[in-house]
Amino acid sequence: MVHLTLGNLEGKVAMRKVQVLRCQGSGQDPKEYHLTPHTKTHGNEKGQSVALFAILMPIMSLFLLGILDYMVTNARVMETVAAADLAAHAGAQEITVLPDGTITATTAGNGIAATYFNSQRPGSAQLTSVSCGRHQGRPACYVTAQVQSAGYLFPARWVTVRAIGYLAHGVTRDDQ
Repeated sequence: MVHLTLGNLEGKVAMRKVQVLRCQGSGQDPKEYHLTPHTKTHGNEKGQSVALFAILMPIMSLFLLGILDYMVTNARVMETVAAADLAAHAGAQEITVLPDGTITATTAGNGIAATYFNSQRPGSAQLTSVSCGRHQGRPACYVTAQVQSAGYLFPARWVTVRAIGYLAHGVTRDDQ
């Protein structure tokens, strides 16, 4: 068991209740009645809710701004991921695999991926690089983009998004 020393708080509260009850019984106003001239409890309690409100309001506002900053940045990143993924898969369809297994990529894949990304991207995103060809030993298109964070509470920064689209066997632009 832990004992906390709070002074004689319980005794003071009990004495205050007894004196308030005596005042009510005698017809006096309990607000004007004090234990001693040095222990005015009623005067010390005024304005506590205003001070608490003044302290908590800025803290709550900062917390809400942080949440808003996170949510807007997260939405921007998700939109950029969707555009980069679409662009990577569109660019991967331009890759050709020869019957002997040789992967041949043309610059048309890079251009198509860039076109797809620029047509679908959110306003806060920009395309960084496109590379279509062999990635990790497979035919794929690799798209890198950046999106700017909201910057409501924290300073605006660039978030990098990477997407890779692999060529599925038998799926090329000519087959569709």
